Amino acid sequence: MTFLSPLYLIGAAAAAIPIVLHFLHRQPEVRVKFAAVRLLRQAPVEDTRKRRIREWLLLALRVAALVLIAAAFARPFFPSAHASQAVGATIVALDTSLSMSAPAQFEKAKQLAKDAIRRAPAGDLVGLLTFADTAQATSPPSADRAVALAAIDGAAAGFGGTRYRAALSAAGQMALAAGAANPTIVVVTDLQASGWDAGERVGVPEGARVETVDVGAPAANLAITNAEARGNQIVASVRNAGPARDVRVSLTIDGKHAADAVQPIDAGETRDVAIASSKGTEAVVSVDDPAGIQGDNARYVVLDNASQPAVLVVTTNGDLRRDAFYVQQALSASAASAGFRVEGVAGSALGTMDAQQLGAAEAVLLMSTRGVDAKSRALLSEYLEKGGGLFVAASADVDGDVLSDLVGGAMSESAVAAPAGRTERHLAPIDPRHPVLQPFSADVATLGLATFRQIATLAAKACDTIASFTTGEPAMLDCPVGDGRALVFASDLDNHDNDLPLKATFVPLLLESIRYVGAGHRRGTSFVIGETPPGVAPRPGFATLTTGRVARRVAVNVNPAELDTQRVSPDDFQAAVARLRDAGKADAQLKSSDAEGRQRIWQYLLAAAIAVLVAESVVSMRTA
Repeated sequence: MTFLSPLYLIGAAAAAIPIVLHFLHRQPEVRVKFAAVRLLRQAPVEDTRKRRIREWLLLALRVAALVLIAAAFARPFFPSAHASQAVGATIVALDTSLSMSAPAQFEKAKQLAKDAIRRAPAGDLVGLLTFADTAQATSPPSADRAVALAAIDGAAAGFGGTRYRAALSAAGQMALAAGAANPTIVVVTDLQASGWDAGERVGVPEGARVETVDVGAPAANLAITNAEARGNQIVASVRNAGPARDVRVSLTIDGKHAADAVQPIDAGETRDVAIASSKGTEAVVSVDDPAGIQGDNARYVVLDNASQPAVLVVTTNGDLRRDAFYVQQALSASAASAGFRVEGVAGSALGTMDAQQLGAAEAVLLMSTRGVDAKSRALLSEYLEKGGGLFVAASADVDGDVLSDLVGGAMSESAVAAPAGRTERHLAPIDPRHPVLQPFSADVATLGLATFRQIATLAAKACDTIASFTTGEPAMLDCPVGDGRALVFASDLDNHDNDLPLKATFVPLLLESIRYVGAGHRRGTSFVIGETPPGVAPRPGFATLTTGRVARRVAVNVNPAELDTQRVSPDDFQAAVARLRDAGKADAQLKSSDAEGRQRIWQYLLAAAIAVLVAESVVSMRTA
């Protein structure tokens, strides 16, 4: 038996108190001469021996009660046989990152891992974990070496990056969980330098011994490190880590072979290769490299014309030619460069849309709230919360209460007041570094050419004023709402309350505003393994990503950082490993706490102490 809190046993010393008191109160018998002995013959006489037995019993009960209480507070438990016996363990960490995926190289790594298992000391537990970005225990420590060898046979190189911290941390935890004393951690890897961050250190148990088994880098490798669409071409960056050669780069669009390009690339050189592209949605650029790293032979690209987000313009009647003529002309004329299409909807019809239809819009341009009911407000609010973009032209057709609901209470109830007379006003940027106004930083004066005859009064609470009028009123507010963003413009966009649509700044200002609010809703179409969002598998290729109720195609590629050929020396590897003195103690303490919590011996001891105190009370009453 052992104790979780042995210091409480000091309290058992209190058992000496009743013993001392017992002996101090003992007095020698006094003989008294008494002539009238005959008078006492009829009196009851207590047997001295019986009284002494009761006193000794009373003393024993009091001492036992104090000892039991002290033992209960010390939280005793019986350690398991497994926990009481320290065992040896050999944990093999097999690198399955992208840089290990050359066929011959990974087969060599598997053979070296098997050798490490076979040469483990007799009686040692053996275990296997595989690691890349994260570590996974594929064979927990056990005495059956055949299980670990079979796990090595089933291992396969993947597409993740190298992270030595994950491997060593997981190996240390495996050893502690097995109760291993002075475990051996064998890391089978290519010693890629990118596996350590600058200045990174990782802790292992104090008695652990870390060995590195160098697999070596692949003899030659050909990789596509980047690919992107540029106009009518796909430009791929090809790195040649082998001897100089002529490299054939192939382009596939929507599953059909489109074109090839042959480019001579010297040893150690990276060169851009341009291939003429045709229309399509998904492009794959690839090279043939059967002997090198396999995951970097292709690069996946979602083309710009794969999906064209819409700008939804909400007006009174939904007729853009009638209600938003200048807006329609500005957006339609720039649709090719802006990458969106223009759609109109009446405020009364907005509520008939569902969240998926609205979510397909990169931005919503609100020019009227007439007919916008409670359902439409809720729909727009949900759209904003999930990352949508809203641009409000606060004309007389926009109700202030509706606007206040949409921007989450950031506006006062009188957010849009009555037109403020016929005083002429001009735009004056407050923050020229703001993304909407930055394109005009070279010639800010052009924004002041438009004359505003009527404006709306905006009262901002949680919004930033990025532009004002020359008369001091806010002209444009930037309001964050959930994951989305809203811009509120204090006038209309239809040449009624101002002549902005007739100025050269109208089109770029409108486009920059829509691009800005739509940036929160627009998601990237390319991810690297290790940074893929939930729902997208961490493997190269194309995937469907659902955001809210909107689904879109995205490309997943290997991380170019994993293709770095720089290596770290075994000494530098060891220098990044620190020994943790208290790691084993903390784990042992946790196991002891768990064992004590399951056994709950203290409860029985406390119950026994209570029973002893009750017995002491009974004996004490009879002894008095």
